[in-house]
Formats: sequence, structure tokens, C-alpha cells
Amino acid sequence: MSEKNSKNANGGLAPLIATVLVGIAAVAAVVFLIVMNSGNSGQRAPSDSSAVTSSDASITFRPTQELVEECNNNAHDLVANNYEILKLFLLEGTPHGDEPYGNDPEDGYYTAISSKYPTYASLETFVESVFTADEAERILHDFDGNGLTVYNAREDHDGALGIIASFAPDTTYDKPWESSRIQFVPVSETECSLTIFLGADENTVLSSVPSEHTLEVSMVKGTDGWRLTKLVY
Repeated sequence: MSEKNSKNANGGLAPLIATVLVGIAAVAAVVFLIVMNSGNSGQRAPSDSSAVTSSDASITFRPTQELVEECNNNAHDLVANNYEILKLFLLEGTPHGDEPYGNDPEDGYYTAISSKYPTYASLETFVESVFTADEAERILHDFDGNGLTVYNAREDHDGALGIIASFAPDTTYDKPWESSRIQFVPVSETECSLTIFLGADENTVLSSVPSEHTLEVSMVKGTDGWRLTKLVY
């Protein structure tokens, strides 16, 4: 069996450094900025406890120091994992082996070569640890909105991870994830809004980041912990 794809999508996002900057918005909402740079150690940012006030002055949510740190840590990890899943499902895929005698796979999937995700179940568990149940289901079984299942279990190979034979990396995608910053606002005990500024570093004026490099997503907390509500890219 030979390796067909020289790119390995399982290296994950580069280690990150998080630094918090605090600003007061017009509605007195405090935001926290995390700097994500490649090539640095993955320490978490310090954080502060402040109030988030809605446009209705009678409703004020005051996140505790513990909640701010919890949102900080989870935003950092989930956004990194979002990027890894984006690479797996769209940008790079995984290397894979040929079928015997160079035949096309009967089930439409080549056996992926991945030490991190040796079985489909291991990839499924990872996706479900990053996204809400509905979004994880969409990513796994309807990635393009037309029923595309990029990965599947190869039942005749003990449930090994299989990558669809027609997979082709998206070579047109060029958004700069290598240096990014996250702005997060705790909305309640179980919800936090995130804004991701791609291509930004600690010296970037965030208002100068192009709209196509500014991604919005929510992070919600359930019985199994925090999850992103959608794949952002």
C-alpha cells in the first residue's frame, strides 16, 4: 500500500499564547481578547471578572472570575480544534493507502493513515467533543449540505477510518489562521459569544481586520462541557 496524500492534517493548530486586553463597549459589555500565535507555548491568559449588561438596563449579567477563566480556556481550545477539523474535512484530509492491485474501494472509501484517528469512532468522538450534537452530526454526515460523508467506518477493516475516494483538498481557501485573536463575551452561565480575527496579532487594530477574516460563533455549555455551535471558516 502506498501513501497517496503527502499532507498530514492531524498536526493540529500550532501552540498558542493567550493575552487578555480589556475594553468597555457602549453597553458596558466587557470583552476579553486572546492572542493566538504559532510557535509559542500554550499558556492560558489571565482574566478578570466583570459585568455584561444587555441593552435592557434592568438586566445585568456579572460573570464570576471562575466563569471568565472557564470561557477563556475553552475558547482557546475549541477554536484550535475547529481549525483542526476544518483541515481534516476541507483543507487537507488525511493520507491513505491504495486498495490491493490499485482497485477502487468497493465502499467508496480508502483506509486513512492516521495515528491520531485510527478508527472512525475516534474521529467521531473528537468532532462531538468540539461541536453541539446537531452540528457534529452535520459535519460528519452532511458536510456540504448534499449528504457528503467525508469519513466513514470501513466495516471490512475493523472499523478503520476511511476517507472518501473523491476527496480533493480545497486549494482556494487562504484565510490566515496562523496568527489570530479571539474576542469573547460571557452572555450567561452557559453561553459565550466569540469573535475570531484571523491574521491579527497583538499589535493589530482589530477594526482594520477585513470582514472576510472576522468570524462569529457562539460557545454553549451542556452536560458534557462547552461546545461550539457551528464550524467556522
